[in-house]
Amino acid sequence: MRGKFFGACILGWLGLFFGAFHAEAQVALTVEMTQLHYLQYEPVYARVTMRNVSGHPLAFGENKGLRGELRFEIDTPSSGRYASLLSRETPTMRGIILQPGTSRTFTYNVSTFYDVRKPGTYVLKAVISHPQLKAAYESGKTQFTIVEGATVWESVVGVPKYLQKPEENSSVIATRRYRIVTYNTGNQFLYMLLIEDKDHIYMVRRLGLDLGANLRPMCAVDDLSRLNVLVAASPKVFAYYQYDVTGKLEKKEVRIKSETTPRLVVNKDLGTVVLSGGRAARRDLDYEEIKDLPFIANAMDENLKDITEGKSIIDETDDKD
Repeated sequence: MRGKFFGACILGWLGLFFGAFHAEAQVALTVEMTQLHYLQYEPVYARVTMRNVSGHPLAFGENKGLRGELRFEIDTPSSGRYASLLSRETPTMRGIILQPGTSRTFTYNVSTFYDVRKPGTYVLKAVISHPQLKAAYESGKTQFTIVEGATVWESVVGVPKYLQKPEENSSVIATRRYRIVTYNTGNQFLYMLLIEDKDHIYMVRRLGLDLGANLRPMCAVDDLSRLNVLVAASPKVFAYYQYDVTGKLEKKEVRIKSETTPRLVVNKDLGTVVLSGGRAARRDLDYEEIKDLPFIANAMDENLKDITEGKSIIDETDDKD
């Protein structure tokens, strides 16, 4: 009797072992954050890699038999609860086909779907399910931290009449606050621009690297309440941006230090701000100076967009074995 019981236990254990192995062998799922720390209200990106080892194609479509799902389970700081969904929408998988043996990598804007605005440390894992799979599959866990950063410059300005919303009380001038913050991503220190009022965050945008106190951004607000900011990409290369109170980028330019250093000049009588000094950068002439500088490609190319502009999903095709 004892022998039969022992044999049954062995068979049961083997069944569990091979069953677990079979389950794990369907989809290999990994997740990593694009950085360790994110500024509060900055888009938070998670990079998800899915490898299909089921031996069959996996297609994610609209009909019930193909409607797979990717979701994130995110432990929130000190609450013991998962981060709540901002709506019923979850990260999309529609149109994705995973061929047998191949992998695909996607970068998701987690903050599009989940409330991760509270400062503190979060623990995240990805979970994928599909009608063709016997079970849902989980990635390992990874961490990220939301930080408030340190404000290095700020200014409260009035909203020009031509930009005021019709519902706003015209007898009271609406205001916006420009704020430049520095924080550590875990890999480097960045300058970030926030445009906000007491109720809304209108924009969060990366400006450049924090290169130290001697190369802090130069900022000036003009007669139309536009922020003019000059950011050092190196001791010789500077990026100039002009934003209105809605976060619209109206001007940008890259300047190289020459006999003079790029700077902002304010006309105290008119309230205008102009970029002066240095010379305009050229890709051919200044290639060696600008080729490896972060953010400069964005400043010189009208069609190139920064990842912080908040796309919800970025496809990084990776079909390597």
